[in-house]
Amino acid sequence: MPLISGLYIKLKQIPEKFDMQLNRIIALVLVAVCFISATFGIQRRQMDEALNFKKVLDRDRLELVSLDGVISGARTSASGAMAVRDRLRELIEEDSVKGVLLSINSPGGTVGASKELYAAVKDLSEKKPVVVSMLDQATSGGYYTASSATKIYANAGTLTGSIGVILSGFNAKELLDKVGIQAKVIKTGPYKDIFSPFRELGEPERQLLQELLQNTYQEFITDVSKGRKLDLEVVRKLADGRIYTGRQAKENKLVDAIGTLDEAVADLKTLAKKKFDLPEDKELPIRKSPASFERLLDQLLNQANVSIALPFFDIAGTGNISGAIADQLTSKLSGQISGQNMHMGNYDPPILLMPSWFN
Repeated sequence: MPLISGLYIKLKQIPEKFDMQLNRIIALVLVAVCFISATFGIQRRQMDEALNFKKVLDRDRLELVSLDGVISGARTSASGAMAVRDRLRELIEEDSVKGVLLSINSPGGTVGASKELYAAVKDLSEKKPVVVSMLDQATSGGYYTASSATKIYANAGTLTGSIGVILSGFNAKELLDKVGIQAKVIKTGPYKDIFSPFRELGEPERQLLQELLQNTYQEFITDVSKGRKLDLEVVRKLADGRIYTGRQAKENKLVDAIGTLDEAVADLKTLAKKKFDLPEDKELPIRKSPASFERLLDQLLNQANVSIALPFFDIAGTGNISGAIADQLTSKLSGQISGQNMHMGNYDPPILLMPSWFN
């Protein structure tokens, strides 16, 4: 009898255990269904938001691009010269952008980068209105950039002008002679160590450099003359390196109007509507120019220490990130490292389009 009773109890427990397992399976299925539903719901909402965002981007609008700091060929920030130049080039092809407000706060910089910006603004202004708003300063290379815009606004106290070219260095020969230090130079030509701080600048070298500066200066004032639609000799008289306030620049026709950034935006809307035959009540919202992944990556790698950045090579080889991003990281980092190594041995002073007190 005890054996039969025990068997009966075990047989009775089988359905109970089966029911518990079944309940667990049903619970897991329900959890899985809820998870899948939630996932698809989130993805659907994200898709809808992306589509709505795309509609916002695709509608007619204006775009704000900011140029800040010293102008150079280095890609150090999203508002640096080369990032701004790239974005201006992109905006030529973006049909939804009907006008561009270029905010400039720069003392100028190197010749090549300033010329790149000038050309980009010129090409863009041929397709759609480009209005410049000068903030604290837009001198030398900063003014060079602005001069090809459709219209230029400055505040009354803005510093601008300083149209000219400068090349400066120093001579430490007498100091080094006093402490008994002599420079030893081996060169392949008489001008290879031109502007060396270890000796006097020879007269033939001075003439060569002056001719070089005059050539660059002539191109500078010619471009300003074309951009501002002023006679070349008028620009030449104004281009003696002096700095003007915004009000003085307006009197000399170097800028078009005295006004704030908001006033520049309002004028840009009017110009855009006229250019593209848009109705007066058409809304043209202004959006700050976004930074692309490549520009952000440039900024990150330029600001990062090389020793910190080196592990990117290992990451690129392990497949932990996508191949495209890995290749881009490796390529850019290699360029950064080689560029830094080259820069360490390069002591040639740059030719600058900026006031000498910013050197």
